[in-house]
Amino acid sequence: MSALKRSERIAHLRALRSLASVQPLFTIERSVAAIDALGAAEASRFIHTLRMRTLVSRRLGDLPSPNNAVRDCQAALATKVTSLAHMHTVLQANLDQLERVARDTGLAIVVGKGLVAHTRYPDRSIRDFNDLDLFVGNHTDAFRLAAVLRGEFGYTFQNNELPWLKVDPSDGMVYGQIAHVAPPGAGDMLNIDIHFGDYSVRHCGRLRIAGSLTRDTPGLHLLAPEDNLACVVNNAAGDYFVTAKDTNDLLLGITAPGFDLPRFLGLIRQARLDGFLGFMIRTLRETTVLTEEQERRFREIPLALTVEPPPRPDAPSWTLRCLGTTLHAFAVRRDAGVIAAGRTAANAFSYYRKRLQLRAVPGGGRNARAAEWNPWTCVRLVPLKMATGLLEQPGEAAYTNPASSFIGGDKEFERFDTAAGMYFRVGDEFFVGTVEYDLSADVIRQARAAAAVRTQ
Repeated sequence: MSALKRSERIAHLRALRSLASVQPLFTIERSVAAIDALGAAEASRFIHTLRMRTLVSRRLGDLPSPNNAVRDCQAALATKVTSLAHMHTVLQANLDQLERVARDTGLAIVVGKGLVAHTRYPDRSIRDFNDLDLFVGNHTDAFRLAAVLRGEFGYTFQNNELPWLKVDPSDGMVYGQIAHVAPPGAGDMLNIDIHFGDYSVRHCGRLRIAGSLTRDTPGLHLLAPEDNLACVVNNAAGDYFVTAKDTNDLLLGITAPGFDLPRFLGLIRQARLDGFLGFMIRTLRETTVLTEEQERRFREIPLALTVEPPPRPDAPSWTLRCLGTTLHAFAVRRDAGVIAAGRTAANAFSYYRKRLQLRAVPGGGRNARAAEWNPWTCVRLVPLKMATGLLEQPGEAAYTNPASSFIGGDKEFERFDTAAGMYFRVGDEFFVGTVEYDLSADVIRQARAAAAVRTQ
């Protein structure tokens, strides 16, 4: 409510975070008072951002005499809570299907993020999740799995998270992500994200969990809990916001029997995420009651100094994300020298300060610049059909047989560089490449001409 002082509003937000904690610090009565003070609309919006809607809804549902604000808040959560319940119901069937796919194709698939984190919860159904996160050791396996998902089950690429990749020349690592959407009407099929090679950290870092992604035996495997929790911290740092789901994962992960805290902290430190981990621990302590043993465990984690600004307590901030990512990029590249670090930080600021939108432009545009392979250049792969749909005037172009190179030495993953920009071939499928989301109309037409020649 606008009449609330900032300190009062923050106190109410903490009470709502507590309501979403597996070990709430405040009483349910205090959380209800926060809903009353903020109003059902704002309270429910904030609870949605915390990503523990099922737990909150159940706790509010246990109240013997809920007031109007509580009922309105529950009503605002109801649709998503119902959807999450269905997702939990069909989760095992989806995993069984992926197990069959893995064995039929001879792929070793490592499941992670929410699929591992929720194994620590006494009641797994209270933890929200959006999709299934799968990891494979290399880009070849990733595109093989993607082809099966799309060809046999009808999955499509996610429009707002196009396939992307980076290449680290220091060790030749090719890494990235291919996000998929379940086919329309297939209510029992869950969205799937395929991560490959390694896990990218913000603008130019790597989590360096590649060794955990390579398995000898086909089938489904679980990502190591230490690596998985590092992924959770990385996701929060990338979004520049701490959810209650994040703090619950942190609590249940770090304090689990057998958790290798030194290994986890080693991954976090080398990725320069220890500063943001400190923000997460502070948020956890503000909203969660800890046992003596849990307190002892968290005291083993040294708090790192950081120049990154704290995330906002109420919502993600694009401005803070840009600033924090820029400072992080400088820290990651500092060993390469101040000038190199400054250039990478400037590159991060330029990329994150604006909201990029996919579009076709005449001539070469920014897309015509040759994209170098490095950890701070993220190349998006725009499916040819989607790219062609951006053209105001379709037109045609003659096939020019441009210079090409193979990604990671894979002859089925080819990059073509033209005066108008770059495009890619993965097997028999073509994509237009972009870094800043501008697609040259000329390179779209050239990619379409290359695809036509390929099918002849």
